[in-house]
Amino acid sequence: MKNKKKKKTHPKGKSGSFAPAKGLVAIKKTVDNTAQLYARNMKSLRQHYPDLARQVEETPENTNYRCFRKSNNQYWNLQEIKSGLLYYHNSEHLQEEIKEQINRLKLKNTRMAVFLGLGLGYELLYYMQHISQQQSTKYILLIEKELEIFKAALKSTDLHLAISHPHVKLVIGEPPEKLYTILRNYMAENNRFYLAKAMKPIYHPSSLAFNKEYYLQTLKELKEAVTGQVLHFGNDPRDSLIGIENMLANLREIVYNPGINLLFNKFKGKPAVVISTGPSLNKNKHLLKGLGEKALLIAADASLKVLLEMGVKPHLVTALERTMGIYKLFEGLKAEDLEDVYFAACPVIDPRVYAAYTGPRMIVYRQFDHFKWLQIDRGMLNIQLSAGNMAFKIAEALGCDPIVLIGQDLAFGRDGTTHANGMALGEKRQLFYDRGTLEVMGNDGQPIMTSRVWYNFLKAYELDVAGYNGTCINSTEGGAYIQGTRVMPFLESIDKYIQENYYPLQIIKEETREFSVANSEDDAKRVKEILSRGINETEQIISFCESAVSLYQEYQQDLQDAMEDDAVLEKIKETLPGIKAQMFEFRQECRKLHETFQLLLFHFIQSFSIKNEMEKVKLPELYEGKRLDIAIIIKMVEWYAVIGDLCKICLVSLKKAYKEID
Repeated sequence: MKNKKKKKTHPKGKSGSFAPAKGLVAIKKTVDNTAQLYARNMKSLRQHYPDLARQVEETPENTNYRCFRKSNNQYWNLQEIKSGLLYYHNSEHLQEEIKEQINRLKLKNTRMAVFLGLGLGYELLYYMQHISQQQSTKYILLIEKELEIFKAALKSTDLHLAISHPHVKLVIGEPPEKLYTILRNYMAENNRFYLAKAMKPIYHPSSLAFNKEYYLQTLKELKEAVTGQVLHFGNDPRDSLIGIENMLANLREIVYNPGINLLFNKFKGKPAVVISTGPSLNKNKHLLKGLGEKALLIAADASLKVLLEMGVKPHLVTALERTMGIYKLFEGLKAEDLEDVYFAACPVIDPRVYAAYTGPRMIVYRQFDHFKWLQIDRGMLNIQLSAGNMAFKIAEALGCDPIVLIGQDLAFGRDGTTHANGMALGEKRQLFYDRGTLEVMGNDGQPIMTSRVWYNFLKAYELDVAGYNGTCINSTEGGAYIQGTRVMPFLESIDKYIQENYYPLQIIKEETREFSVANSEDDAKRVKEILSRGINETEQIISFCESAVSLYQEYQQDLQDAMEDDAVLEKIKETLPGIKAQMFEFRQECRKLHETFQLLLFHFIQSFSIKNEMEKVKLPELYEGKRLDIAIIIKMVEWYAVIGDLCKICLVSLKKAYKEID
């Protein structure tokens, strides 16, 4: 009988991520034919990075860099042609140079290695072969500015295993303005941002000598990508808990009103205008008159009164804020003002805001699991941080193309104002100054000042625009430049894109007529059952948290003393594995209650849980051996104590919601 041929798989190291790769020693044994080497590398590149492979093929050689080696040397070197600088200083003893350079970085607990520059790939291969397992590296992110350098590496070094490795990510030849979006998406995938406090840059001095500004900008964008991702999940569990409480208080609104999903793709290829309340809205708001039958008008909450005062009715108005701060934006509006103006709010807003709004409603879920927990489909969008972001995502989901932005300044006006004339909360709000300012590029090509809050909105907008398949026209006529948009005066946008009548309001009314109140009654019954189950399972989760805290308290003094006293550590070292295992077991018991723990509760506990996990990842850098185990136990107890308290607050809201719907 013939032996069956085994299927090739990626070998796994102890960390579960990397196994010894072909390092510098193995390179000596590779074929000395650059054509064959290049062909092997390109085959792997075409399979895993097809767009990058096409760019490499189109990249000329020996323009800014040349790759060479002496006849008696095994290793290639790289030279910048203009300056004559060499990448490797001692190519005859390259392995010693690479080893010395990486040792100089004094790496510890490098769960994610960020390579700034590839060179000819020797450092990457050395790290994968000799360093990755001892550092427990889970991911490698490699960023190289120059396509020409990358092409030289493909012709001189066997990189095909690194290219194809599932835990290695290549970012090659990307302009600085695209880095944030690329890095944000990468850090979001598989929750890699959890490893941010164990993420270390790895570089050769020559990388910085060739492209210092680029790699410094890369580190800045990487830091902001992590910050943006953490902000996306919230930075205050109690703020998120308000959203849960509001959602439970708004169950009647959710059950008995249609969702935005009824309008998905109903405006395919039709223009939309997204209206925000930046200072530049003063310049072009008058041009909105008469556009209501030619474009879908979607207004952020703060711009509604400004528009109504000039006789413009948007078709949809968005709201996202959990607190009562937005109440003034709708206070005093009459029923006739809001006729045919659909309140497309996320139902985490305060129920008193719904009470103040007398016009029709349209439910819009944000990408939060607690809306999945309800099992009532109303349409879910990946909304970022602001009502302006929300308006853009609605226009995208409805199929609009192009999307035209006005009043989306995300910056201070040149006169220092923060909002357009007539904004209900004031035209110069001090809080935007108090939270810090910085300089960004404006739509007019000149620097402009923005606030830290708006800067986060700006980066979120860049992420939204990068994922949009249509054309986004920025007709703000002032403010900060949003990467990926086309800057164009609003009048020109109208002349070019907004000419034909297609009656958006009529489409909205026709598509929402199918909403059934009878089905809503079925939804109400199902929600009652879900609430009952949620109450029961939340009580169980609280019990697991209390048990974990009690277990810790039993050994608390010894555990704290052992962090400083070797004798105490020796005394309890046999007990530690059992305590640690029990702590993990309590967490597993919580996770088994998936519907309540993951879908409902995790939304408001995740901001604390993320911070706790990020700090736990850093612990191996601070402690070793049994003291690391103790540090992990203490961090886990902190998790149980906070989560238990938060769940008790949520339990009160669940019981109240059940009583009201009953």
